[in-house]
Amino acid sequence: MNWRTLLLTLGLAGLLYASFRAFGWWGFSLTSSGIIFWLLQHVTRLMKTMESAAERPVGSVDNAVMFHASLHKGLRLLNVIGQARSLGQLQTETGQQPEIFLWQDAHGDKVACEFKEGRLVQWTLQRQAEVSEGGGGT
Repeated sequence: MNWRTLLLTLGLAGLLYASFRAFGWWGFSLTSSGIIFWLLQHVTRLMKTMESAAERPVGSVDNAVMFHASLHKGLRLLNVIGQARSLGQLQTETGQQPEIFLWQDAHGDKVACEFKEGRLVQWTLQRQAEVSEGGGGT
């Protein structure tokens, strides 16, 4: 459990306690309904992203260069999957940190993304022309 999860859990528990102290069971039930609604929104977003990713082959992306340009540090894995519209090919062993995923377009251009604890820390673009010439990616 990382500090964000702990802070969120304590914050929600504190919010429930404060609403109960201020408004009784009515406040507790209203706050609980709000929290459940918030959780359902996140689950719906997750399911929609996975549904769109399931329709495409693993590790494929329309245009690797445009995908590479849209990435930025700190992006969550779910957001990256949503942008690529497909799951990436896992290049590291399951559970190993950092995780490296690979996406490739039809022209052979590849984008490798490195995630640490679910957040994007580094990404590289490897063009097909550079591979055939023996050069490295950027």
